[in-house]
Amino acid sequence: MPETPGDSTAFHDLSAFLATPRVTALALSPDGNRLVAAVQSLNGEGNRYVSGLWEIDPAGVREPRRLTRSHKGESAPAFAADGTLYFLSGREDSDPGAAKDTAEGAAVWALPTSGEAALMARHPGGIDGFTLARDTGALAYTAALLPGAADAEAHGKLRKDRADAKVTAILYESGLTRFWNRDLGPDEAHTFVRTGDDGAAVDAGGQGFVSEADTALSPDGTRVAHTRFEHGRVPDDHRTVVVVADATTGERLHVVDRAGYAYGAPLFTADGTGLICARQLRETYEEPYSWTLVRIDLASGAESELMPDFPNWPAGAVVSPRPDEATLWFTADELGHRPVFRRGPDGTVTRLTASGAYTSLCVAPDGRTLYALRSAVDAPPAPVRLDAAEPDQEPAELKAPGGVGRLPGTLTEVHTAGDDRFPLRDWLVLPEGASAERPAPLVLVPHGGPHSSWNAWTWRWNPWPFAARGYAVLLPDPAMSSGYGPRMHERGWGSGAAHPTGT
Repeated sequence: MPETPGDSTAFHDLSAFLATPRVTALALSPDGNRLVAAVQSLNGEGNRYVSGLWEIDPAGVREPRRLTRSHKGESAPAFAADGTLYFLSGREDSDPGAAKDTAEGAAVWALPTSGEAALMARHPGGIDGFTLARDTGALAYTAALLPGAADAEAHGKLRKDRADAKVTAILYESGLTRFWNRDLGPDEAHTFVRTGDDGAAVDAGGQGFVSEADTALSPDGTRVAHTRFEHGRVPDDHRTVVVVADATTGERLHVVDRAGYAYGAPLFTADGTGLICARQLRETYEEPYSWTLVRIDLASGAESELMPDFPNWPAGAVVSPRPDEATLWFTADELGHRPVFRRGPDGTVTRLTASGAYTSLCVAPDGRTLYALRSAVDAPPAPVRLDAAEPDQEPAELKAPGGVGRLPGTLTEVHTAGDDRFPLRDWLVLPEGASAERPAPLVLVPHGGPHSSWNAWTWRWNPWPFAARGYAVLLPDPAMSSGYGPRMHERGWGSGAAHPTGT
C-alpha cells in the first residue's frame, strides 16, 4: 500500500468519514422565511444512519438548529400551505390517548411552529412518500394494498393473517419480479388522498408493481396525478403512464399515454391548468432512449415539448409559485457538472450555475430566489442560495451540519478524444505529494448506469479515501455518459453489456 501522505484528515479514518453528517433534502416554507434540511447521521450504536430535520437560516447568518430527534428518525420534509412542517417518520405516537402503535413503517407527521408533532396519516406497512397541495390542506401519499384489499383496514387484516400464518412467499404470474434492490409484490402501491379534516383517505388508483411514489397535487388540491406502471404482454410493451384523478372521489380524469413513450415525475403548473411531465423516448436496438420535459393541457389533452432543442436530459423540475408566470427551473447533467437551468415563459433556457451538481430545488414565493443542495466531486452536498435568473453564478453557501474539512489531494479536469474524435473528459484525483517525480498508483473507477456522469459527490464510491492512502483516482465519463448530447449515447448504444428495459 502506498505511504499515507500529509496530515491526517477525515478521509484517513474511515470511521470518521462514515460519521460525517449528510444533508439529503431541502424544503422551503410558503412565505420563504424557513428552510429545513434532512440530515443523516450515525445512530448511537454506529450501525445505521438516522435522519433528523434541521432549520437552516435562508440568509446564511444564524447557525443551523435541530428540530426533531427520535430513534426512528425523520425525513422528507415538506411545508403545508399554513406553514406547518410535514415529514415521514416511523416514531411512535406520544399522545397518551393514542392507541398502541403496532403498525411498522413510516407515517406522515406534522410539526407546527410551536408544540409537539402530531400524527397525520398512517397505513399498515408504512407510507412510501407524500405531497401537499400548495394552497389547501390536501395531502396525498403512496402506500400499498395487498390483492383483495379494498382499503387500508382490509390491507392491515390481510397483512396480519399472512404474518400469523408465517407466509412470506410471493406468487409471480407475470414479470417484472424485481425492481432495483427489492422484490416486487405481493402488494401494489396506491395513491391515497385526504382532502378533509375527518382523516378519511380516498384511493385514487394503483401505481402498478413498479412504483417510485411519483405523486403531485394541483395547487387547489382538487386533482391528483401519479405515475402508473402498465404491464405489457412482453417486456417491450411495459410502459409508465401518468394518471390524473379527482382528489375527492378517486375518479380517473385523464391518462397521459402515447405510443413509443413513457412518462414520469408529474408536476402541476402554478395555475393548475397544465401538467409538466418528464417524457422518455422508448429505445430500440438502433436508437437509445432520451428524456425531455413536456406540458399537457388538462382541458384539451394537447401535449407540447418545452425544450425541443435542449441537448441533455432535464430532471428535478420545479415551477414558479406565481400563477401568472410560466417559468420553471430544472437540472441536467452537462460536461461533468449538473447545473441549474431556467426556462423562461418565452422558451429561452438559461444556465444559472457555473459549476457543481444541484438537487432539491426550492423556489421563493416571489420567484426571485432559489435554494438547492450543491455538491461536486470535491464537495459534499450543502444548502446554497441562488439568484433565480442570473447566468453562470456562484451560489452563496448557507450554514448547515456536515462538512468534511480539508481534502487529501487535488481534483483536475482531464480532456482527450476518442477514436472517432469525439471530445472526452474525466476527473482526476491526485493525492498530496504526487508529481512526475513521485508518481502515484492509479485506480480507475468507471461509473455505473451506464447513462450517468461523474459530476456530484458520492458517499458510496468516494475517491478521497483512496487519495488519503496515496492513490490517484481517474473518474472517466465513457460512451453513453449523460451530459454530452445525443451523440455520446449513440456512440456505445447496442454494444453495452447492460441494455435498459425502457420502463
